[in-house]
Amino acid sequence: MVAPFDTTDFRRTLGYLPTGVTVITTTDPFGRPVGMACNSFMSVSLNPPLVMLCVGEASATLVDLRQNGGFCVNILGSDQGQLCRQFSVKDIDRFADVRWSESAAGPELCDALAWMSCSIDVEHVAGDHVIIIAEVTALRVNPDEPEPLVFHRGLFGSFRESAKPVAAGAAPGAGAGAGGRTVSVAPSTAG
Repeated sequence: MVAPFDTTDFRRTLGYLPTGVTVITTTDPFGRPVGMACNSFMSVSLNPPLVMLCVGEASATLVDLRQNGGFCVNILGSDQGQLCRQFSVKDIDRFADVRWSESAAGPELCDALAWMSCSIDVEHVAGDHVIIIAEVTALRVNPDEPEPLVFHRGLFGSFRESAKPVAAGAAPGAGAGAGGRTVSVAPSTAG
């Protein structure tokens, strides 16, 4: 173990954990669309259906999320790396040239893998972030089933299923040959 460490070391180490990528959307008090890229997102409970995301305390989007009390989770596909980058930049019109449709929870970004409408249940302050736990009130999946966008070590990649099924009782770390899913760590060229 290396000690002490700084935030750069911490971020770099967390980069070894591949994550899915979402864009969280809602509207501001004037009804304009707002959103942010988020890879700190996960399921919490099946019954009731709860999800969790982490938002920086200084995020302008956090104000709108709180005011609305709800949001839309847009799960991004492998060809949406540039869209994720656009929703990561501050002080720009993140919706410029973005195709989307209205929903009660927030804008649904076209060509995403799936969409979830959520209602904020509870918040917890955690360091410089706020953990939001929300109930999923509606969901929809893309019938085209594109591959998901995966973020790993600062790069975008994709995730594809292995040709072999997972063998019952297979030992952890048995490798891709044992079945399951594999993650491609090559950067996305889709942009």
